[in-house]
This record gives sequence, structure tokens and C-alpha cells, in this order.
Amino acid sequence: MTEFWKERNLSSEDKNKMLVETCRKVFSTDEGKVVLNMLLRDLRLFEWKGGRIKSERYLNEYAKFFVRERLGVSETKLITDFIADTAASEGGL
Repeated sequence: MTEFWKERNLSSEDKNKMLVETCRKVFSTDEGKVVLNMLLRDLRLFEWKGGRIKSERYLNEYAKFFVRERLGVSETKLITDFIADTAASEGGL
């Protein structure tokens, strides 16, 4: 499964699905959950309240993109649940 992105016979959609699967696998481990929580905190997913400096808004927008596109969590309720579970797992929020 490594280097699947180099496969010429896979469509972009297939590569995206494999990337989501890989990210989910990595971040489902205990260590991965710690790293994911740190990453999402660094990207201001939990703290950003709007109206702050542009760089924080950009970080927050990328965090949302990462959850939606890289982890495949796309429905609003699922995103909310995911964020709550991720934050709670490390004593966040």
C-alpha cells in the first residue's frame, strides 16, 4: 500500500480513497490519536473563534479541510462528533 500515489493505473479518486484509509489507520492508534490531537490544536481547530488574525483563520480552515478530505469525515454531524471525541480524548475543550 505504500507509494500507492505513484501507481499510474489508479484513478485520482482511488488514490484519494487509499489516502483516507491510510490516514484513518495511522490516526486510529493510541499514538496516532495523540499526534492528531496535537496537529489539530496546532492548526487552531479547537480554539479559533473568528475575527482573529488571518494566519489563525487559514490554519483553522486547513484543519477543517484535513478532517473533511484527509480523514474522510464530511457530514456536519460527523465532523462535530469527531472534533468532540478528538478533543475529549486528550482533555481538550
